[in-house]
Amino acid sequence: MHRLLIVDDSPYYRLRFSKIFARSERLTVAGLAQDGVEAIRQISVLKPDIVLLDLLMPVMDGFGVLRWAMANQPLPIVVCSSFSDRDRVFKAIELGAVDFMLKPTPRASQSTSNLEDQIIQRVEEAVDAKPSFSIASADLRAEIIAAERKAQGAHVELICIAASTGGPGAIQKLVAELPKDLSAPIIIAQHMPVGFTAPFAERLNSISHYKVIEARDRETIKPRHIYVAPAGSQTIVLREEGRLVLSISRSAPEFLHAPSADALFTSAAAACGNRILGVVLTGMGEDGALGAEVIRRAGGHVLAESNQSAVVFGMPRSVIERGCASAMLPLPAIAPVLLAYTLKE
Repeated sequence: MHRLLIVDDSPYYRLRFSKIFARSERLTVAGLAQDGVEAIRQISVLKPDIVLLDLLMPVMDGFGVLRWAMANQPLPIVVCSSFSDRDRVFKAIELGAVDFMLKPTPRASQSTSNLEDQIIQRVEEAVDAKPSFSIASADLRAEIIAAERKAQGAHVELICIAASTGGPGAIQKLVAELPKDLSAPIIIAQHMPVGFTAPFAERLNSISHYKVIEARDRETIKPRHIYVAPAGSQTIVLREEGRLVLSISRSAPEFLHAPSADALFTSAAAACGNRILGVVLTGMGEDGALGAEVIRRAGGHVLAESNQSAVVFGMPRSVIERGCASAMLPLPAIAPVLLAYTLKE
């Protein structure tokens, strides 16, 4: 059993989370903390495998805990917050949190029960996350050169990116490092709660030379634009009268996730043929693997984040094991390689 530390200034939520995780088959509650100072002490003494962390607390807030932990005792930290804390959540991701989720409301309902199940699942997935580490520049350059050679002549017109656990941080790093010469439009399918994709797009927009927005139904896909697929819906790509168009609809029952990387990749392959590039980043599960197969059958290309940098290797590994990866690259190598896939000969 993995050891979980619960950090929250609310006695109600400390008790609530203790009861929720009593149902887990992979986690046992090793300790409780009511503020950041106590959290740091318990991390040092108890050596938990994972921390569930509130952000707004007295004495020391969750950001102080994150900074201390990443500098002194790196471990997976999942932020649990209220809906109003969206901007703070993305700051926590930048500081090293691997995932985030919403606190369940005090009022019991079927949706509350479902949310509790999701909380257990997300924290169980996050316990396998590993801290990021640097990659030698010589090794990185060699991997970039090899992947760029494979990309010659691809001339893709659309890039689709998929991620789950660990994805917000990885996507922020990737978008910030996009080459200035890159102009191909990008669509991102990131698993996150409803209501968070619009502020996530705003945060990405502040760090990129692209214009980043939440995807809207019937919108024409334009160069130098990044479209974040809205949570709770399916985003697909259509070709109408020679132009690429977004279609946003209610989630179909055949897809486990909303947005679904499989739905996005499959539609993009149908619309773009061999001029589509799929990118699968960190995340638990297999979303994107079937879509990657469709892309490769259409003659398109797929990049998978390698185990060197992926916080959780599940999604990239499922693509690699199916033989669908055109290249396997650590996160810092992906941005320059995207440019190589879009250049004309």
